[in-house]
Amino acid sequence: MMDSPFHLVSDFDGVWTEPARELQEVHTTLVQELAALTARSVPQVEEDVAGFIQIIRQKPECFGWRIEGRFSSYVDEDYFALPTAVGQFLEDATSGPEKIYLDALLSRHESALDFLDSCYHATCDRFRSDVKHDLTRGAERVLEWLLSHHVRITFVSNAPSGKIIDWFAANGHEVLDGRDPVSHGRPLRAYGRAGKQFLSHDPQSLTLGGRKVQGDRPEYLALLEQENPDMVIGDVLSLDLALPLWMRQEKHPAAPTGIALMHLKHSPDWVTREIGKTPHAPDFLVPHVTSLPRLVTQVRRMKSAALASV
Repeated sequence: MMDSPFHLVSDFDGVWTEPARELQEVHTTLVQELAALTARSVPQVEEDVAGFIQIIRQKPECFGWRIEGRFSSYVDEDYFALPTAVGQFLEDATSGPEKIYLDALLSRHESALDFLDSCYHATCDRFRSDVKHDLTRGAERVLEWLLSHHVRITFVSNAPSGKIIDWFAANGHEVLDGRDPVSHGRPLRAYGRAGKQFLSHDPQSLTLGGRKVQGDRPEYLALLEQENPDMVIGDVLSLDLALPLWMRQEKHPAAPTGIALMHLKHSPDWVTREIGKTPHAPDFLVPHVTSLPRLVTQVRRMKSAALASV
């Protein structure tokens, strides 16, 4: 019996990749640039930045990807929000060593966040040019299984489309840019720089694990309405899954049947404790991308059961 068509919308970094090495490169660039700006030694800057990060981690609900006063994601759930959180910490400085760093970087940059963005993007671009791919183990095998079982995969990510396309091409898989009309109906497509972080002027939030997460993400919503997936998977609850959960709560016609969160080493308790236990939380906690075949099979059954009950 042939499998029914199935559409999976997936994040990229943290689902299909091992992001630790790339983040370490960003951290190294940050330290080196701060050392150059302040004429301090790299070991001294490393020690100072470690101290800043320790303070940030003590109050993770107060740091992260802050946009116009709201947190698009929190530092303890989002691997790549740590550099931004350091920028936020420096921006708020009024005294101490952090103020010394803030004054130094403001002599060359418009803001601390502008400085951190330049470090982040320059490092990531260099990393991608140096590294053929950093896909997690088993990713190619999982992709082949999904394709052989009539699963279309659309990558919706804040990473650039070229990163997704090139890293899978290194393993013989053609991923097309989703914004190119020729990609329509093809099994592997990517929307890079998807703007998942951008919030609207009409706040819509949910409370999960005692933390408020933002569901109003207009650019991401437009993509989900267009793609109408059966399942969405991501590694950052706020960025990837708050909107699909809000859509489900609002009974939006494009709300996915299955919602899954990757369980990474740094995943905090507040994002995992309600999974699979309440309707407003994700359905599945996924230990590794190699679990996707089992989950897709399960969501297919859920979808079939829902259609049969209509």
